[in-house]
Amino acid sequence: MRIVGLATAFLVSMLALPAAALPTADEVLELLGFSADAKQQVLAGQFVTTKEKSTSDRELATALAFLVDKPPSELIEEVRKGLAMTVDPNTLAHGEIHGAGSLDDFKGVAFATDAKKQTKLYLDAKPGSDLNLSSSEIAAFKALDAKAGGGSAQELVEAQLRRSLLSRYQAYKSKGLDGVASYERRGGKQTPAAGDLKRASEAAAGLKKHVPAFYNTLVGYPNSKAPKLEERFDWTHYNAHGTPVFILTHRLWMPDGDGWALAARQFYVSGSYNVGQALVGLLPVEKGTLVVYLNRTSTDQVAGFGSSTKRALGSKIMTSQLKDLFHKVKSAAEQSGG
Repeated sequence: MRIVGLATAFLVSMLALPAAALPTADEVLELLGFSADAKQQVLAGQFVTTKEKSTSDRELATALAFLVDKPPSELIEEVRKGLAMTVDPNTLAHGEIHGAGSLDDFKGVAFATDAKKQTKLYLDAKPGSDLNLSSSEIAAFKALDAKAGGGSAQELVEAQLRRSLLSRYQAYKSKGLDGVASYERRGGKQTPAAGDLKRASEAAAGLKKHVPAFYNTLVGYPNSKAPKLEERFDWTHYNAHGTPVFILTHRLWMPDGDGWALAARQFYVSGSYNVGQALVGLLPVEKGTLVVYLNRTSTDQVAGFGSSTKRALGSKIMTSQLKDLFHKVKSAAEQSGG
């Protein structure tokens, strides 16, 4: 259930409306349900978390707030550099995807650990296995089995994986959430990854009220793009609780006055969990920057019978992991020269 870092189209004309100012630090904390005591703890320099209501029985949701002794204008530079990826010890490899995307962008995609096991997992892919694949992706990996005798099975699988990641990226880049293929499950069922991300985005009532242009971008990408929006796409090879997975992430950030609104949308995850989306606010305060982080992660592991109990436990584990990661992020950001 671990995640890195850090959820359909609206009329483009809506972006011409003036964006409301980012709320104050106190307003944001109140909006996310932090108590008066919790707000004081945050402003005193502590890491504080609060529970958020899930949008489905598959979703884990949590919010976290802390201070960084650096203004938003300097902290955003660390975001541009991908600070969270570089300080997270579970990041095995990563690379940036440029423009329309090409196989060259994914040349670093390879099995860093358990290569033989990972190769077999893809060759044996089927609905409901440990992999998140569409029906066409399953067929593509199964078709490699007959060719494996003529060369390295690992090389064939890694090459197909690069093609699949490129295809998923290009579909999302051109169609947004409408281009996100569902995952095939047992019994003809599917996990609608796009639907989970759409719900996570629509639940961001604070963004819709205070930064409507950014909210419209989030729910309407690529047909809606806010002025001054910056974006970046990455692939990441990540160790999720001992399970190596490949992740495609869309990162967006936009200034609003002296503050910034950010989002990190994991629109494809090859295993362990389904998809995830994080929203971040960087708000100027007297002591530097208040970082407010809201994460929504979809996983089939908490759905079904006993979902409420499983989600409570899953959220607790996820919150603990996020706090550990952001302690590293905060320390690295404050030690950086900017």
